Amino acid sequence: MSEPAKIAIVGAGGFGKETLVMINQINAIKLHWQVIGFFDDGIQRDSLVAGLRVLGNVDDLNNYEKELSVVIAVGDPRTKKMIVDKIRNPMLNFPSLIHPVATIGENIKAGAGCIITAGCRLTIDITLNDFVLLNLNTTIGHDVSIGSYSSIMPGVHLSGYVHVGEEVLIGTGASVLQHVSIADRAVIGAGAVVNRSVEKGRTVAGVPARPIKKND
Repeated sequence: MSEPAKIAIVGAGGFGKETLVMINQINAIKLHWQVIGFFDDGIQRDSLVAGLRVLGNVDDLNNYEKELSVVIAVGDPRTKKMIVDKIRNPMLNFPSLIHPVATIGENIKAGAGCIITAGCRLTIDITLNDFVLLNLNTTIGHDVSIGSYSSIMPGVHLSGYVHVGEEVLIGTGASVLQHVSIADRAVIGAGAVVNRSVEKGRTVAGVPARPIKKND
């Protein structure tokens, strides 16, 4: 029997703890991972989080001298990209994690570092680029593409032929209707119903969704 692969979680906040639970639930089906601890720039080294130690910050990961899998457990897309850009250690790899009770359909393509959590349902002909988060009970319709670093919060529904750009945040319970495009770095408010395309860097909210501000 092969030894479980070592994995570290970057981000020791609430989503980091949820990611630990997810890995434990993956291991309950088949032992695959050994979680060595957390790395977090904002929490003191040797602090205990959910029973595991904080081993250091992102710079410490760059000095790690053994092969190690890393999961970026951060919801905010810009912060997530900033962390990934800081990591330069060739000993590290970024597997995609899929919860055992997620429903994965046909022709689903996922890049590095994606996280697909419990209750998500993906149908057919879907592309997730690098470091995409699909949070709890999200549904993704046919022919959808989601750009790198984007985060889809719990209970979101994306209809068919939706295109989501890079570094997009879609808030809890939002719905995006068919053929809508959401450009890079847009933010969709919680509970919004998006029935028209969203410009780059725009925040929209409401039912139906309307622009409320332009982001940096």
